[in-house]
Amino acid sequence: MVKQTRYYSFDFLRSIAMLLGLAVHAPLIFYFPGAASEFAIENIEPAENWIWPMLDFITIWRMPIFFLLSGFFSVLLINKIGLKSYTLDRFIRIGLTCLFFSALFDILDGNFDLTLNHLWFLYYLFIFIIGFSFLHLSSSFQNIISKKLTFRGWVGILLLVIMIGQLSILINGSLSPLMFYPPETYLDVNFGALVYYFPFYLVGALLYSNQELFHALDTRRFVIVSGLLSVFFFSLFLYVNNLMYEIFKYAEFNPIVIILNNALKQINTITWIIFLISISTRYIRSNNSGLKWFVELSYPVYILHLAPVTIISAELYILGLNQISIFILSMLIGFFVTVILYYTTIKFTPINWLVNGYRKSFFKIRHLNG
Repeated sequence: MVKQTRYYSFDFLRSIAMLLGLAVHAPLIFYFPGAASEFAIENIEPAENWIWPMLDFITIWRMPIFFLLSGFFSVLLINKIGLKSYTLDRFIRIGLTCLFFSALFDILDGNFDLTLNHLWFLYYLFIFIIGFSFLHLSSSFQNIISKKLTFRGWVGILLLVIMIGQLSILINGSLSPLMFYPPETYLDVNFGALVYYFPFYLVGALLYSNQELFHALDTRRFVIVSGLLSVFFFSLFLYVNNLMYEIFKYAEFNPIVIILNNALKQINTITWIIFLISISTRYIRSNNSGLKWFVELSYPVYILHLAPVTIISAELYILGLNQISIFILSMLIGFFVTVILYYTTIKFTPINWLVNGYRKSFFKIRHLNG
């Protein structure tokens, strides 16, 4: 199979995952009261019941699919521009971007203490990129990630991912791989989280050499079956998760039950990733101006959205709106405000060299272009 040079379905999927940060943070003041207190809102009403399943659904697959796609695109770029150019490009667009914007947000809050806020993902991703670049120097590692896998081989890989996920529980100490607390600073690295997420990055790298899978994944039958399985396992997870907490109200804490629940979470992660790759591969086959604009906006919106969305949520709460209205309006208005910020502060300035790369930037230095 001839490998493509552009994967519009994966661009779209990565953009969706980035923009879902709006949905995760729109109700932030309700499930993290500390954010509300920054706006002098005390004793805020707790998050309504619908918020928790929504957050569970998004967080089950969002970060893992981020890292999986990043691993896929890493191999694509290394094959296209070479390891040295790839590492330099990622150092600028991921490493320096994380450092610049985290420092900027840190200064704006009045306390420069190396906080990461929501940019922790870029920090972890940069760690993976550096580690992957070093591993890629080894011909043995290159042979491993270029290996063609059978169906049985993929089943084994996915079972290994689940097993490593359970190992991350022991390293993390929280008994839940989906309860990793984001690092607050650059020094606050959660090694359990690294152990949990890095296998998804490696699976993405391995997927690049096994693109024959896409022929099976983009059939209508597979889309329907994988979608139904995803919904079934998520419904089962919600039921078991609720049952587990009800049991622990009256019974002794049982780590075995927690581990089984975590395994179910990871099965959800895998089934949703497969379904989302399947449906995007089938229906996103070409580029257009709308998709191009959508993909362009996703990264800067991810970087800039947190403060606008949180501020808007707090102001709407003060106005007396209900939580559903706050959720919807915070996402819509927050997206609009963030797009304006992108076009006024990044798109036509040298900052875009970090976000989108010098070659794609509007603002260029003439003598650098020959």
